[in-house]
Amino acid sequence: MLNDSDPYIRFLLSRKNRLVYCSLYPGNGGDLLIRKGTLKLLSDLGIHTTAEPCEADVILYPGGCPTMYPQVMACISESLHTFFGAELVVGPATFRLGYTDWVGTFNRSASPGVALFARDPDSFMNLRKARLRKSIKIGLSHDPALYLRDSEWLDAQKSAVANEYVLAAFRRDHEMNTGIPGEWVKALRAVLPKGTFKKLTHWFKKRARRRKVDIARKLADSKLPLNEVDVSHLDFDSFVETVRCSKEVHTDRLHTMLLAAMLDKPVFAYRTSYGKLEGVYEQSLKGWTKVTFVSRL
Repeated sequence: MLNDSDPYIRFLLSRKNRLVYCSLYPGNGGDLLIRKGTLKLLSDLGIHTTAEPCEADVILYPGGCPTMYPQVMACISESLHTFFGAELVVGPATFRLGYTDWVGTFNRSASPGVALFARDPDSFMNLRKARLRKSIKIGLSHDPALYLRDSEWLDAQKSAVANEYVLAAFRRDHEMNTGIPGEWVKALRAVLPKGTFKKLTHWFKKRARRRKVDIARKLADSKLPLNEVDVSHLDFDSFVETVRCSKEVHTDRLHTMLLAAMLDKPVFAYRTSYGKLEGVYEQSLKGWTKVTFVSRL
């Protein structure tokens, strides 16, 4: 995947003589997989990193889904304020409009340079239409977790694979697809009391998750138990082990899909509230692995 024509690779190579701090941010095992892949990429490119952000020429947020989570954007905003003498880069990530004021955050920045990279075409389109200031660099690349594909770490994981159960790992947050049209949700939000709307949303999510588990059970190898796990609550090693020990994976979580694919597990991918998994699959997985997309709820 180290392609010199890739905009993200090209950008990093142009900063080869600069010191990079690969930032931590609020997230789960999937976000740590992104960071692990990013650190391997930086090492493979011969780029030096530091554990001290105050020493860095470049503050690099590895990727993820920052614009949909206020707590992550708060970390980025703090970095822009505290380390204003450094460039700030967001590695290949999802960019969505309407959740946080990320466009204003980057446009108001006094940083000497800002670069934002998308990991799917829809996110890149959002970057292009976001009215970012002209000095902000944008590009389209691949989810950094995929740079682990040819790593010794992944080889070690493959040597320890097991086929103990069928894994059902589904979302419980606002990225979850409940099967309810977005315009219905907006209408209900407008007319219902806040508490009532919250309870109804919780019921929608619970019902949708139950349906996904039922679909997984019907599609799965019936000789093995179905193991339903909220992987967002697991530490990194437990997350990896949970995926590694499954024979088959049913999920609407991007990095559960990516890790399972890298481990050569059969994957059934379910829709989120937007085309997150489909977009990354088309951008980066299609051609070297097969993922079965489940469209019904």
